[in-house]
Amino acid sequence: MKKILSILAIALIALAVKAQEKSPAFIPQPESVVTKEGSFLLSSNTTVYVPTKFKSDFQPYIGEKLLNDTGIKFQVKSGTRTPASNYILFDLTKDKSIAKEGYQLDVSSQSIIIKANTYAGLFYGFQTLRQTIPVNTESFELPCLVVKDHPRFEWRGMMLDVSRHFQSKEWVKKQIDIFAAYKMNKMHWHLTDDQGWRIEIDKYPNLTKKGAWRADRSGIAWWSRELASPEEPKTIGGFYTKEDIKEVIEYARVRNVEIIPEIDVPGHSKALIASYPHLCCVDSANFEVATGGKAPDNALCAGKETTYEFLDNVLTEVAELFPSEYLHIGGDECNKTNWKKCPLCQQVMKDNDLKDEEELQSYFIQRINKLVTSKGKTMIGWDEILSGKGAQGATIMAWRRNKYTPHIDAPKGGYPTIQASYNHSYIAQVQGPTDMEPEGPKVVLPLWKVYSYEPIPEELTAAEAKLVKGTEACLWGEFTPTESHSEYMLYPRSFANAEVAWSQPELKDWARFQGALEAHFPRLDRDKINYSTSMYTVYAPFAINQLKNEAIVYLETEMVGYDIYYTLNGDEPTTDASKYEGVFKTKPRTLLKAGLFDKKGNLLGKVTEVRLK
Repeated sequence: MKKILSILAIALIALAVKAQEKSPAFIPQPESVVTKEGSFLLSSNTTVYVPTKFKSDFQPYIGEKLLNDTGIKFQVKSGTRTPASNYILFDLTKDKSIAKEGYQLDVSSQSIIIKANTYAGLFYGFQTLRQTIPVNTESFELPCLVVKDHPRFEWRGMMLDVSRHFQSKEWVKKQIDIFAAYKMNKMHWHLTDDQGWRIEIDKYPNLTKKGAWRADRSGIAWWSRELASPEEPKTIGGFYTKEDIKEVIEYARVRNVEIIPEIDVPGHSKALIASYPHLCCVDSANFEVATGGKAPDNALCAGKETTYEFLDNVLTEVAELFPSEYLHIGGDECNKTNWKKCPLCQQVMKDNDLKDEEELQSYFIQRINKLVTSKGKTMIGWDEILSGKGAQGATIMAWRRNKYTPHIDAPKGGYPTIQASYNHSYIAQVQGPTDMEPEGPKVVLPLWKVYSYEPIPEELTAAEAKLVKGTEACLWGEFTPTESHSEYMLYPRSFANAEVAWSQPELKDWARFQGALEAHFPRLDRDKINYSTSMYTVYAPFAINQLKNEAIVYLETEMVGYDIYYTLNGDEPTTDASKYEGVFKTKPRTLLKAGLFDKKGNLLGKVTEVRLK
């Protein structure tokens, strides 16, 4: 009997493996995927039917994407289907068993039916369908399967910083298109900072006339750049007109992406202060837009009523422009040095019985919160707004970790919280060995670490955990001067974040995700998306044992299922070189070269080169 059960178990495992191999490579991983026999032939004879309610949005979008993915121009109609077979039907249902952004995708040999009870659900069902379409082929046979799916979190965000380095409207739209394809639904737009003001404000034209431009320091390390002088030409920068922003918002709306603007105050405001110096505490500051990391005197004066009047007018225009229910006001990293010596700030502290400058910041944030609320918006702030007396009613974006615990404190304090962990989600950090990557913070955030993130802290109760709205990956712009470099930092790590935000924890599997990612690379190539292959890099930590005059070497990579080959004689590694089997010893000062290879003998990624000294 035991032998029969053992044989049966082996057979079931074999069937499961076979089914997994047959299943398309999805990112993010759906809740349930059941494969069936047969396939659906996607061809010029296929007709697509969309709900009349969504005709104006869906018809052009679906036609555009299917043409991009197949080269075929499909008939996309609205209303009731007429053919008996070979059709794709978007079925807007009232099935309450399907979650708000959830969907059901049923691919049979005769039809494809996507069911959902919301626009978002139909949209995401289509994205899953697109991932079943083969790449680089002339015949498009889609495997028969049934997918049932819904997101884990309502907030699946990406932040783009266009203040440090301005990026074009067209590039921003391209990224929104990619985010949406991987079921991300929030784009946090960091529009203002020390190095540039990027949004047109009618009442204060100097914000873009002066605040959007800075002196050129290209080629000089970000944190080593000298301050600008008034006489220098200001040639680096740019800004979005209100019409530009409306265009981006509409583009995102069709793709179910909500655009959340950030106006960063009271710190990170050098571009604002350079444009309107009277908002600063001091009269003797350098009133030029910051050229790089150095930005002294960049905090707005918390003691002047004109500061709040100014921000009220700015936030009014921003709120009118963006339909999002949220408005992000920054609130992070405020240098309070000038507040300590400003008579007006000190008087406000005295008048309001504030014990220190931390409570003065809380006073500032609470006043801004009232302004935001008066405009029908919910304020979001970085977790520093929790200091002092906090800001009840606001949503917290928890980024700090290590000695700070806002990811725990905010939900325990009753705040809706978005997890944007510096340790797991700040993808401006390099993604491979620092000496093999472009300039960036000297911290490595590899792909696997982004993927391994769990946004719900164990310390939270079930009720507190419900206050975690989701997660967000942040691409700060200090070290991404070009659009190509920005994409290199975004992809594929943003896809890892997409799965963290969408898929249930028990569905996550690094080996499966790795395989799915590699299957998606041809799609990225087809769509001219620049991406990093740093995940294939070999790390080569070593130690020198002076007692025995030897180097002890350990080689490692984040990818699984591949082999490392290395040389010690200066030759480029191939599969004819030494295969890494474990820690080894060699002579000091030896030149080590190592690479990761697939089973066909192809080098993956770059060769790591290290002098063992």
